[in-house]
Amino acid sequence: MAERGASGVTDASLFAAIYPSLRAFAAVTGPVDVEPDDLVQEAVARTLRNHRLVDLDDAGAYLRRAIVNLAANRRRSMARFRLAFARLDRVEEGATAEYPSDMTDLLRLDPEARGLLFMIEVEGHSYAEAAVVLGITEQAARARAIRARRRLRAEVEGARDE
Repeated sequence: MAERGASGVTDASLFAAIYPSLRAFAAVTGPVDVEPDDLVQEAVARTLRNHRLVDLDDAGAYLRRAIVNLAANRRRSMARFRLAFARLDRVEEGATAEYPSDMTDLLRLDPEARGLLFMIEVEGHSYAEAAVVLGITEQAARARAIRARRRLRAEVEGARDE
């Protein structure tokens, strides 16, 4: 029988309730070459090694932070490969052209900035709520969101000019 937390909720039922929002968050935050379900699964697996979900104050926020960390780790570890492929594309003749899209522009932001904008703009969280998830102050969340929006605006306007 599954162990229940103080509120009578099991890890499985808690996970089932927060899974859809975690998957959407992972889809926006994670690299395009990683399935959102894989990020969510890895975050949950790592969390369950040390904690039960029902014992966490805010399992959703904890898992979102874990997803951001996993996405950032993946991005750093793949940097060398991306640079090598970019060099190959420049050398290779007949490479297909890239067409600008909003998602391409969004992916130029780091995972934390993408996650922050997703929580604020798409899910409607306040800056304070997003800051708690990301482990930063509310002021830092506001500043990072402003910088991320400016960078996105510059990317989109730059793509239109080309």
